[in-house]
Amino acid sequence: MKPPTNIALIKGIRNHESPVLEYVYDTYYPIIEGYIIHNQGSREQARDVFQEAMIVLYNRIKLDKLELTCKFGTYLYAICKNMWIQERKKYMLRAEKLKQQPLVVNDPGPADDPLLQNHLTVLFNKHFGDLSEDCQKILSMYFNNFSVEDIRTAMNYKDLHHTADRKYRCKKSLIKRIVNDPLFKRLKNELR
Repeated sequence: MKPPTNIALIKGIRNHESPVLEYVYDTYYPIIEGYIIHNQGSREQARDVFQEAMIVLYNRIKLDKLELTCKFGTYLYAICKNMWIQERKKYMLRAEKLKQQPLVVNDPGPADDPLLQNHLTVLFNKHFGDLSEDCQKILSMYFNNFSVEDIRTAMNYKDLHHTADRKYRCKKSLIKRIVNDPLFKRLKNELR
């Protein structure tokens, strides 16, 4: 079978056509995963980068802001590569800041503080409980290392793209709720 043209791929993504989305994932995800793993990343990070790139791509297609002057795969690879480079830069900056902090010996870290752990658990449970029932199911499976395919099957979703998008949005919503909670901000300030 002949690979779909750029136009067919763009149209298929715009219309959420399962065969097109499966073709994109089957064809291009292994390439992206290989690149990220080769560049100090993990499979989980590769999945997240690929998913974020697909969302960026979908949004550009939906807004008619995508004019390809190269092959679709080259464009998708460039988006993923740039996202990964940005992610690595953030990681390196955080690592550099950690190196500059003085090392304190025999000081139990925040993870050893039972009161802090209790506050964090309460905070997580509160916001997790506020999510929709679907998001709770999706994230429970995600936290228990279910694959996107397993989640798709369990949730009875049509395709992997939709499932990965839902997982990403649920995770993002949970993080946003926690980070915006006054208790989280207070705990963060106390840790400084």
